[in-house]
Amino acid sequence: MSKPAFVRAVAAAAVIAATLTASSAADEKKPVASGKTQVVAKAAGRELTLTDLRLEMARLGLSPTDPNAERVALESLAARTLLAKAARDSNLHKKPDAIARMYAAQDQALADLYLAIASRPPEPTREEVETYIRANPTLFAERKVYDFAILTLDSKNFKEETLTPLFDKEADFTRLASLLDKAGARYARSTMTQSGAAFPAPIRLQLAQYGLKDNIVLRGETETQILKITGVRSDAQSGASWGPLARRLIIEEASVKRAEALMARLKKEGAIAYYRASAAPLPAPKPVSKAQ
Repeated sequence: MSKPAFVRAVAAAAVIAATLTASSAADEKKPVASGKTQVVAKAAGRELTLTDLRLEMARLGLSPTDPNAERVALESLAARTLLAKAARDSNLHKKPDAIARMYAAQDQALADLYLAIASRPPEPTREEVETYIRANPTLFAERKVYDFAILTLDSKNFKEETLTPLFDKEADFTRLASLLDKAGARYARSTMTQSGAAFPAPIRLQLAQYGLKDNIVLRGETETQILKITGVRSDAQSGASWGPLARRLIIEEASVKRAEALMARLKKEGAIAYYRASAAPLPAPKPVSKAQ
């Protein structure tokens, strides 16, 4: 089951919040590159500060290490400042719809900040980092990069018993494509090179057991993708990078778990009641009993 959007964003939000907490106070006291003031721009009569810029970078999810991040964030901040002034000059901020949107935006900002702070886990110990590295060799010492040939077709046309023999042991999708052409079935072929570390853990671990010509089939509701391994190479990084990477992943994974636990508790305590059937959550699927 895929994780809710707010949970997927927790790790990044927690890191951003930690960065802002540590840097904002210092930024307020330090001069910027000009050596004169922390004001970085002025738009519509408003001074835009370094703190404003850092907050905008966080809002856009921009990395402080990206050389273009400040430029992108400042353009966004300036544009919003100009548009907001134009809206106020038009008395738009007094209209009920605008007021409702502003309240919603304020609630969203508070919710995001609270979730980031409340789900922030403690700093992992050195032992925890070393244990994580040993437990996940496919991310570190045994990390690999894979070349794939990919065939995508409509899921309704993927008949496993019929199609698997046409690509399972083959070097490519020539035989399978020939059958699909004869049947007039829609499909697309492409290639991809990707580090195994970029895949979710179940697929990454599965890939570690595979070699050339092996396949992974990803079945979706509308489309099915067949990934055939056409090349495998070592992608092991310098050992010096393992600790920082392990620390980041531990924090991200712990943040997701803490966020899920937090939301489960808040939902229980908040006693949510749904009065519109089309907007209410779907009932949980019933467990499937094993055939006797």
